[in-house]
Amino acid sequence: MEGALLALLGVDARTESIYRFLLVSGGSEVPEVAAAFELTEAEAQAALERLRDLGMLNRGENSGGYFTVDPRHSLRSLVAARERQLHAVRDAIVPLAAVFDSATRQRQADTQTHVVVGTDAVGDWFYRLKHQATQEFLAFDRPPYLLATNEPMEQAILQRGVRSRGLYAAASFEEEGYWASLRNVMSFGEQARVVAELPIKLAIADAGAAMLSLRLSSVDVEYLYTESAPLVALLCEVFEAYWATGVPLSATTDEAGPTPQAPALAPDPPGPRAQPAGRGPTDEERQLLALFGGGVKDDTIAQHLGVSPRTLRRRLQALYSELGATNRFGAGIAATRRGWI
Repeated sequence: MEGALLALLGVDARTESIYRFLLVSGGSEVPEVAAAFELTEAEAQAALERLRDLGMLNRGENSGGYFTVDPRHSLRSLVAARERQLHAVRDAIVPLAAVFDSATRQRQADTQTHVVVGTDAVGDWFYRLKHQATQEFLAFDRPPYLLATNEPMEQAILQRGVRSRGLYAAASFEEEGYWASLRNVMSFGEQARVVAELPIKLAIADAGAAMLSLRLSSVDVEYLYTESAPLVALLCEVFEAYWATGVPLSATTDEAGPTPQAPALAPDPPGPRAQPAGRGPTDEERQLLALFGGGVKDDTIAQHLGVSPRTLRRRLQALYSELGATNRFGAGIAATRRGWI
């Protein structure tokens, strides 16, 4: 359409047609423009005045007629003015975006469910979730890890009477220093179980608020925080379902000596140890069943228990023999039937 070019400068199609008419004629008066475009004189004058305001027309002092200004000057001036306006808009993008981000964060803080993005933000919300727990804190723990160990905070939670239950993926125990950290937290009363795998990272405080990972990545960190009662209730059910399949862990010894909960793995005895019929599992056997039942690798178990892989294999063979099994799976079934796990 011919009359659409100057729309970018705020000139409508009809007014542009009048402008083009005046470019050809050199100038005109209101009655002539009204007759040529079938307008009232008021409409024609309004269009002419619009063009005059933009600097595209001049008006004679005596005749009352309107005359065109050379477009090489008038339109260049208009384009330059519009460019300055657009630059001002572009410069306003950053501060306007900051206002948007601030308002978005505020809205998210006030909503029941929202997405938390980035390691720092996830860490802040995770610590907030732990601080607000007064009765029970539940967690799925698995790699990748975003935050440094927070044992003092775990201890503080347990010491103020919060019940803590942690379900750990077997892969967690391959992290350097993980065993010592977990043993320390368990010594303060955390209940811990191990499973072969966990699909997400999860934390729940007092069955009233929860966080779960939307991406299992240490780079693109994205979590969901929710206080939605139906969603939190569902996540609690998911936790309990996985918890029921986990193998219980107990605090074990470290280099400082044995803890009251479980003595250290003893050195190899000179011969097989006789056990009474119908006996329960020893602390050593309970530990082995928990660890390999949870899918922890042999090398990792040996490192945790402070024995060589060869010694561990002998221990496992002795356990298999006691249970009448030949492998981990069979030992797990036999131990379950005996009520050992």
